[in-house]
Amino acid sequence: MTTFSITDMTCNGCRSKVETALKALASDFVVTLEPPQAQTAAAINEDVLNAILAPMGKYRASAAQPKAMAPALYGLKTYYPLALILGLIALASAASGTWMGWMMNFMGGFYIVFGAFKLLDVPAFATAYSRYDIIAKRFTPWGYIYPFVEVALGFGFLFWFDMVTLSWVALVLSLTGAIGVVQATLSRQTIPCACLGTVFQLPMSVVTVIENLGMAAMAAWMLWGMM
Repeated sequence: MTTFSITDMTCNGCRSKVETALKALASDFVVTLEPPQAQTAAAINEDVLNAILAPMGKYRASAAQPKAMAPALYGLKTYYPLALILGLIALASAASGTWMGWMMNFMGGFYIVFGAFKLLDVPAFATAYSRYDIIAKRFTPWGYIYPFVEVALGFGFLFWFDMVTLSWVALVLSLTGAIGVVQATLSRQTIPCACLGTVFQLPMSVVTVIENLGMAAMAAWMLWGMM
C-alpha cells in the first residue's frame, strides 16, 4: 500500500475533490482528512499525483507521512460523530420501556441510520468497504448491496418482522464484518472505516471492532431470548 500526505485539505469537500481527481489515476484511491492522506495499491510516485493536483491550485502530495496526533485528542475528535449518533439512537430506543424492546429499537435505528449514511454515496462506500470486508474483497457487488440490506434490516427490527430470521442475519453480518475489521486493525494499515459511509473519516481501530461485536452480541442475546 502506497501512502501520500496531502496538504491544505480543510473539509470533506476538499477531500472529495482530491479523491475524485486521484481516482483518474487509480480507482482504489482512498483519501482521508484525519490524517490528511491518500492511499492506493498502485505504484505511483508523488510527481504524478502533483501533476494531477496542480490544476486544482493549493493541494500538494508528498510521500512523507503526516505527523500523528496525540492518541487521546485524536480519539475524542475523531469518534465524536460516532458517539453522538449511537448515543441519540440509544436514548430514542429507551421509549420501548423494556430491555428486549430497547435492543430491537436500537438495532432498527442503528441499521437505518448507518445504512442511510452509506446510501449517500454508494460507489464511494463500496470502494472503501472492499478494502477490508472479507466478502466485498472477493465479491465487489456486495459493497453496493450492503447499504440496502442494512436499511431493510433496520425497518424489519422496528416493525418486528420475523425477528428470529432478522437476528440471525444481523448476527452473521456483524461477525463477518468483525473478522474483516480485526484483520485490518491487526495489519496496522491506515484504512478508513466505512461504517458511516464516506461522510465521516473514521479510522479502523479497536472502537470499530467493539461496534461490530456489540451488534453481534445483541443479535445473539435476542435469539437466546426467543428460544
